[in-house]
Amino acid sequence: MRRSIVSAYTLASAFYVTCGHGFRVAFIADTGIGNDRPSDAWTDYLGNVRQPSYTVDGVECKNYKGEYCGAFSRARDVFELARDAGAELIIHAGDLDYESSPTSWLRFLTEEAFRPGLGYLASQGNHDVDGWDGVSDLWSGPRGYKALLSRQIPRGANCRGSYGEDYACEYKGVLFVLSSVGSVSPGESANRAHYDFVENALRTSDAKWKICVWHMTMNSLQSSYKGDATGFGIYEICRKYGAFIVTGHAHTYSRSYTMKSFGTRVYGFTRQDLQVASYDKSLINLKPGEQSGTTGIAVVGIGGYKNEAQQTDSGIWAKVYSSSCSSSSCEYANDAHKYGALICEFAPTASTAPCYLATTARRGATAAEKQLRARVKVDEFTLVRQSGSNPSSSVLQSPKIPSSGACDDVPPDSTADCADQARWGKCDRDFLIRGNYCRKSCNRCS
Repeated sequence: MRRSIVSAYTLASAFYVTCGHGFRVAFIADTGIGNDRPSDAWTDYLGNVRQPSYTVDGVECKNYKGEYCGAFSRARDVFELARDAGAELIIHAGDLDYESSPTSWLRFLTEEAFRPGLGYLASQGNHDVDGWDGVSDLWSGPRGYKALLSRQIPRGANCRGSYGEDYACEYKGVLFVLSSVGSVSPGESANRAHYDFVENALRTSDAKWKICVWHMTMNSLQSSYKGDATGFGIYEICRKYGAFIVTGHAHTYSRSYTMKSFGTRVYGFTRQDLQVASYDKSLINLKPGEQSGTTGIAVVGIGGYKNEAQQTDSGIWAKVYSSSCSSSSCEYANDAHKYGALICEFAPTASTAPCYLATTARRGATAAEKQLRARVKVDEFTLVRQSGSNPSSSVLQSPKIPSSGACDDVPPDSTADCADQARWGKCDRDFLIRGNYCRKSCNRCS
């Protein structure tokens, strides 16, 4: 009966949103697989040892060891929250089940997203990569996350690329670019291929709304304890195309002011240069432009697994939502409402998109309580699409990748020539080899 009530409400909400005002997207990250009452084995009064049980879509949930899925998570409540908020698409910014169990995750999604009628797309998080928990093909294997999820593309989505790694999907006039930048290796050089894909996807799309989604972050671009992984260059790419940025990894919610700069290129490296364009908490202006472009960030790592303490504040946050606050921009998240999703409503022809942070009701809440809680706006702001000039070149100013036929000496960007690359000992770097850069100076013409 509970599921019927929720489904009826969700259908009504979806009809209202789709027919009148566009469609809603729920942005989440760091979810876990929804066991909100994990337990250990116990002995009953007869002396029998009882094993704990947790099922997903009617099947016993097993982790990568074939053991009980015992990690705490309120992901079920977060997915139900998304449905109650009228979302028809879930965008997951990585770190999926924390059990390293793609089959169990697919069953969870079948129960909580696909069967109720929600679309779902995910980027790869660091807990989802090959080798995590010792599972060599966790992401890329025939029964890995990529293989299973790439068969579940939302109806009507036009997608290209490698699922969750370098993936661009246009859905109802909104472009979602999902990247695994920083998930496998940190730093700009190691992620050059991801930078290039994101740049190309944004540059070649005519979509009015553009959203960049990845899991990892930089220390100053989150409010918890996470370190540097992606480089500032990827943020600069999305900024200059006026693309809103959604990340995870940090288990707090953080939403920035409108940003006009994240970094400045110096000697082939993007050095931190955080500049706020406007301190209006109610708006994030999205404007394309090489130098004048603006955007904002939302870190949504409270999808059900954890909500941790705020530990840093770089001065760019309009709102932080955390279980322990250390700045005036932070609102305390009590235990009942720790987890949530960022809900945004897009219409392809509209110049504004309202967004709000919705958080879970208390455990054991009735369907009616959950529906009411889904309307509570913990953080509220509007994305404003502004006109601007499309950038003419990459943030990294990459030339066209040279062909493999001629003995070229084309540098990877304009900050250093090939003689510098060779002198600095970078000829064996992957980004030079894969891009066929500096072959003459690096003696690779033969």
